[in-house]
Amino acid sequence: MDFRRIEWIFLVVFVGLNIFLGISFFQAQQVDLATTKSGDAATITDITRDQIKLPHLSKQTPEGDYLASQANTALSAAHSKLVKQQVSISEGDYQELQASLDTPITLKKSQQIRQLTTFVKDSIYHGSEYEYAPALSSDERIVFAQHPKAGLIYDRRAAVTLHVVDDRLVSYSQTYLAKLSVLRDRLNLMSEQDAVITLYRDNDIPNNSAIVSTKLAYSYLLDAKGSTVYVPAWYIGVKNRATGNVTVKRVNAITRTVMKNRNDN
Repeated sequence: MDFRRIEWIFLVVFVGLNIFLGISFFQAQQVDLATTKSGDAATITDITRDQIKLPHLSKQTPEGDYLASQANTALSAAHSKLVKQQVSISEGDYQELQASLDTPITLKKSQQIRQLTTFVKDSIYHGSEYEYAPALSSDERIVFAQHPKAGLIYDRRAAVTLHVVDDRLVSYSQTYLAKLSVLRDRLNLMSEQDAVITLYRDNDIPNNSAIVSTKLAYSYLLDAKGSTVYVPAWYIGVKNRATGNVTVKRVNAITRTVMKNRNDN
C-alpha cells in the first residue's frame, strides 16, 4: 500500500477524532451547566417548601484573592493623636489599643449608628478605614470592620469594637492591619445564591427561618510562617422566625464549603 496514502488516512482519522472529542466535550459541558441550573432551581423550590424566606439573591460571581498580613506596631503612634481618651496598648500576637472616654457620649437610639460612625471617623486612629459591620455587632458591642483597599475584613485583628452602656459610648478597643499582600492571582468566587444553596445543602438553614443578611468579606483562614491568611467568605445571617434569634454562618467563597465558627473571629 502507498505510504503517503496511509499517512493521509491517519491524518483524516486523527482530525476526525479530535473533532468528535471536541464536540463531545462541548456537549458534556452544556449538559453539566444545564444540570447545575436545573439542580439549583430545584433546591430553591425545596428551600421555599421548607418555609425558608429568601431575599433576592444575586447570581453574579465576584472576584477575590487569598490575602496575608503580618503583625505590626502601627497603633503605637496613636498615643499622640488621640485626645480626651485614656489609652493603653497591649502587645501579643497583635497590637490591641484600648481606650476609655474622659466624657461618655450620649447616643440617641434613632441616630446611634450615625453618631458612632462619625465618632469612629473623627476620633479614632485611622478611623476612616473602618465601616459598620451589623453582622458582627450586638446592642452593647458595636463593631466596625477594617476596609482597606484590598477588601472588607471581618476579623478580630482588624476591628474597632465600641462599648455602649445605657445608651452611652464609654470605651472602645481597636486592632489594625497595616499591610496586606496578595498570595495569588484573583479568582472567580461563588455567587450569593450559591452560598445560600451550599448552606441549605449542608443542613445549616433550619425550616421556618429567614435569610436576613448576606455580606462578602475576607475571613480568617489560618496562621502560617508568621503570617495570617484570609479568604473571601460569604457571611449569611439566618434568623429563626420563631425565636427571632439571628445566627451568622460563613461559606468559603473559593472552595464553596461551610466554615465552622471559631472563638477568635
